[in-house]
Amino acid sequence: MHHYHSLQKTLDTHPMGAPMSEEFIEILKILFPPGDVELALLLDFRLRKAGEIAERAKIGVEEALAKLEAMADRGSLLAKKVEGEPAFALLPIYPGLFEYPVMKGGDQKTQKRLAELWHAYYMKAMAEEVARANPPWNRVFPAEEALSEEYEILPYEVASKMMEKVDTIALANCPCRITTGRCDRPLDVCLSFDGAARFLSERGMARLISREEAAAVLKRSEEAGLVHTGSNMADRLVFMCNCCSCCCHFLRLLTEHNYTGGLAKSGFQASLNSPACSGCGICAKERCPVKAIIMKDSLADLSPEKCIGCGLCVTTCPTGALSLVRREGCQPPPANGGELVKAIAANKKRAK
Repeated sequence: MHHYHSLQKTLDTHPMGAPMSEEFIEILKILFPPGDVELALLLDFRLRKAGEIAERAKIGVEEALAKLEAMADRGSLLAKKVEGEPAFALLPIYPGLFEYPVMKGGDQKTQKRLAELWHAYYMKAMAEEVARANPPWNRVFPAEEALSEEYEILPYEVASKMMEKVDTIALANCPCRITTGRCDRPLDVCLSFDGAARFLSERGMARLISREEAAAVLKRSEEAGLVHTGSNMADRLVFMCNCCSCCCHFLRLLTEHNYTGGLAKSGFQASLNSPACSGCGICAKERCPVKAIIMKDSLADLSPEKCIGCGLCVTTCPTGALSLVRREGCQPPPANGGELVKAIAANKKRAK
């Protein structure tokens, strides 16, 4: 039993965090069964070659490699090549331990149990942990049809522009929607890029797609009322999620847990031209994921401070009463992943 508590403590050293709870210990028992957990305890978040891990474990390289590869195949470990040799590392909870095993799938009973445990863990401990990140891990990208040429739009503000920078794209089913199951919106909308895409596709958790197919994913996600969210950094994307407010862990920080800073808003916000509103109610009833728009006296009523700048209301407004405008005082995202992690770790340390 102590192995799993030790592994939880190691995972909790990541800036993402992995708070202690009995549910998480049960999750670790599923992801790292006896015989594997002892090997996982020799790892951290840095890639280590299989030979080095075998030496530390005092077992043969072939035996170590077989176990490590099996864990990577289940989505419990990260696997890459370092100097041409297989290398492995622990994964944080997001993106990693939560998503990858769900994307991989498996026997129905185990998947159902994991879904129950992840839900309980998210509600009890993980939502608060993720919401502590300052700056947030993820941010909102606006629906591109909602953007106006009136404003200078920076590349990091547009999902398609960010995707132009990547070499490899993979598509997987949304783990939040699979495990929560509160709606019937599309499942195959979870995009990953470059190193993450290669790992997930090689291990059967996602499939490689073209840039044109990825653009089509964004389009049908917007049509389905899903919010584009992705890595909160200016240089590149690791993931692009397409989120609903009822299932998705990061969007639910706002809609269910009232952690208003848990997800970075886009650089835009909705603006309402009230005289042009026809009172159809589409924006309030079908499109706004955070209830920033309500119907009042049979007309739309907008609370700009609640708006996350997703633009979903704009793209379906039949009279053009809604538009996206620049958000005042919006801060640019961290320059890269290193700066993001550094800032989150520093701010968590100061908050203790």
